[in-house]
Amino acid sequence: MNCLIISVLFFVIIAMGAAEVKEVKFEELRDGLNNNSLVYLDVRNRDELRTDGKVVGSVVVPLPEVEHAFNLEDAEFLDKYGFSKPARDATNVVVGCRSGRRAVTAIGTLEKLGYTTLRIYKGSFLDWQAKGGPITKE
Repeated sequence: MNCLIISVLFFVIIAMGAAEVKEVKFEELRDGLNNNSLVYLDVRNRDELRTDGKVVGSVVVPLPEVEHAFNLEDAEFLDKYGFSKPARDATNVVVGCRSGRRAVTAIGTLEKLGYTTLRIYKGSFLDWQAKGGPITKE
């Protein structure tokens, strides 16, 4: 029953908050990471990254840190997260997590901060892993 409620809430959130967000499929993400044309923002927590690994070429800002992080000055963001903070109008930012739910939440938070052209990888890490995408553990 709880899974059903969570699933319904997930789709309601998508319908209400991120209906206009374009979806990126595995192949497009893989190719974009290979040619450095996409930024894949993973919002999973650090424990998950240590245990499961992360998509090769992805960058990480855990969901609980997203709002604070993207309000930091550019230099402070770079120093803390190790990559340049994307511009609010960047068209190459793709957000993902483990299965897609936290990515929707992160996109909602970032939209409130003025990010207008984010994309989502709905399958996120689970889909990437299932399709044999390269993973690294740090």
